[in-house]
Amino acid sequence: MEYFLQENPNSDTLIVLFHGTGGNQYQLLPFSGALFPEANVLSMQGSVGEGKERRFFAPLNHNELDRDDFNKQTESFVEFWNSFTKAYTFKNVIFLGYSNGANFILGILEHGIVNVDRILLLHPSDLAYNITKSYQDTSLIITTGSNDYLTVPGKVKALSKALQPKFKDVQFELLDGGHELDEPEIKLLKTIL
Repeated sequence: MEYFLQENPNSDTLIVLFHGTGGNQYQLLPFSGALFPEANVLSMQGSVGEGKERRFFAPLNHNELDRDDFNKQTESFVEFWNSFTKAYTFKNVIFLGYSNGANFILGILEHGIVNVDRILLLHPSDLAYNITKSYQDTSLIITTGSNDYLTVPGKVKALSKALQPKFKDVQFELLDGGHELDEPEIKLLKTIL
């Protein structure tokens, strides 16, 4: 699993980034730098497809996951994460995923991932996840755009409500924009964080 690691010995916070479709391990660095300028950064790169098709799991088929591939890819990350957390220790760990990366984080949560304090899911889709573990020490923030062309805002809000019993707290934010990450979203997240 390819990744970019930027360490800051003066910080005890780690932000783990999961890019959107067509991105790479550098796509979210400016966004995370605006939100968490001093944090250590672990930025993952999806291993399915290349270039503008790069992603964390196989493309949807009629809006449904290829469950075999999805489970294989998420299990691979969980193995990586378990090794990583043995080698590195941070006081605060934040997962931030955008679009395909946000959906990937939801898949990781199906496996009972540990050592995560806060999760930011930016423009995820509700793809019938099966999260059974309780994350009562983890806060969750979910965003979507009212004009999002890839995710239906009502379904994303329903997803946030379905996840509420599983997390310490869940905050849903509906933005005026579309599927892209933009300055108003950064400003909003700064006020929340």
